[in-house]
Amino acid sequence: MRQQIQRISFKKTNIRKTFLLLMLVIISSAAFAIRVEYGNNFVIAKPIFEDVYIAGGEVTINAPIHGDLVIMGGTITINDTITNDILLIGGKVIFNGFVGDDIRCAGGNIRISKNVIGDVIVTSGEVIVENGVSIGSLMASSGKVTIDGNINGQLRGLFGTLSINGIINNDIECRGGKINLNGTINGKSIIVAREINLASAAIINNDIRYWHKNGTINFQRNIKSGQATFDPSLRMATEEWYFLGAASFIGLLAYLGMVFSIILLIQYLFSSTLKKTADTVFNKTLASLGIGFLYFILTPIMILTTFFTIIGIPVGILLSVFYVIIFLLATTISSVVASNWFNNRFNKEWKFGHLCFTALGIFIILKLIALMPIVGWLVTILCVCISVGAIIVTIYNQQKQRSKFISNNSATT
Repeated sequence: MRQQIQRISFKKTNIRKTFLLLMLVIISSAAFAIRVEYGNNFVIAKPIFEDVYIAGGEVTINAPIHGDLVIMGGTITINDTITNDILLIGGKVIFNGFVGDDIRCAGGNIRISKNVIGDVIVTSGEVIVENGVSIGSLMASSGKVTIDGNINGQLRGLFGTLSINGIINNDIECRGGKINLNGTINGKSIIVAREINLASAAIINNDIRYWHKNGTINFQRNIKSGQATFDPSLRMATEEWYFLGAASFIGLLAYLGMVFSIILLIQYLFSSTLKKTADTVFNKTLASLGIGFLYFILTPIMILTTFFTIIGIPVGILLSVFYVIIFLLATTISSVVASNWFNNRFNKEWKFGHLCFTALGIFIILKLIALMPIVGWLVTILCVCISVGAIIVTIYNQQKQRSKFISNNSATT
């Protein structure tokens, strides 16, 4: 009987050890499946066989990355192959290496110099797809876009100026101020612009519906198959365009002014906590993410629970107000935390004003990223959960240290 008990306990011990070993292997492999790098001037010179997260002032990638690349920087140059997806925020960006999957990008000036197998979703000041380059679909919201290469999928977006000098092999739907057609379009087209310039070299191999302020355009020499249709239902009234543009601009300024006021207030009132929160984001990223996620999920449940008792109703109302405020200001709070993170990580020693203006810039970038389908919302949720979670962890640690200090003083006296 004892031998049986010993065998059973021995088996249980082995099972536990095996389970713990497996968990250790899983956790270890998960931990080493990503790589985090940062620096003012950062260069990758050796191949990487995992996902990479990079933040830096000037980032240069001179070796292949066999995984996803998530990167934020001022000037970013990618000179080698990226096997999987790229998620990128940068000022000046050059894609000079082959990309095996999709690109999601927000930046000031973006140049694509090598082939991209997947789709490109971009919001920026200027985008150039160089001659000889082939990419998947292109979805853009940009001031100026020049396509000298080939787009194998669809072309969609809003543009200040769009110039098509290459080949679009699928459908296009473009709206903007000025559209220049000087290439080949093989799919069906919807083009709406105040000004459409049709060059003699342009070739249209399918139906096209269009509208521009000067009425019909003679497509006869350019259409090889299909037909061109001037569609008044697509009309963009010139007077309304300018009026709405001015109204939208004034509204945008008012909105950003309100956001900046909130940023000033948050940074002024909680500067010390925000500085510690920035360190928490770096040192306890996963813990912050988990706690932030649980906060947004569990708090509504807690609020509903408090309303079941008369005593708990005031608490529920207070929690509701606090939760709504955090929810509405989530992106603004994340921007201020991110600004402090940059300041701490790169030893910038920014003053109050610099921190606030940087936070406003980050806020605008986050809002632009949120416009991207699916990925944009995921990135925003990730940033918000990490920021809110880090604040909760920081406040908890501060209270813990304060309680410990008080108890130590009490014991001494």
